[in-house]
Amino acid sequence: MKIKNYTDYSVKDLREIIKFVKPSGVSKFDISFKNCQYAYRGMAYTEGCSYHDSPAPLIIVSVGKRTDFPIRVEKRKGKGYLPVDIYSREEAFVYVTAHEIRHLWQYKHPKGWRVWGARGRYSERDADAYAIRKLRQWRRER
Repeated sequence: MKIKNYTDYSVKDLREIIKFVKPSGVSKFDISFKNCQYAYRGMAYTEGCSYHDSPAPLIIVSVGKRTDFPIRVEKRKGKGYLPVDIYSREEAFVYVTAHEIRHLWQYKHPKGWRVWGARGRYSERDADAYAIRKLRQWRRER
């Protein structure tokens, strides 16, 4: 796993987040952490992409400034996403990383268990449910 870090967080802290949210059965992927103008956003490329020189899956996690938090994200109509409260920039890193890694899991387990209401192989509802579960667990253990 290669990590590219363009944020003020240490690679050690980001590795801890990855280790915490990574489900079993997901490995050999590259991940890039960036700053962005929004509170957060992410992308999972399951078969690599032209942004990097490897066929390995790529995850891009982008998180905004500390002043963007706390934030309440309501359910986005028709998209399958779930509402969530994110209180800090660190929590945004946990949430987005978990969400995007879940998409890699969905790719590797096309017939695997999905949360109720999930539709299709790459379910946003399932990825959000997983990310919210991991975020709550992160809060309890901190």
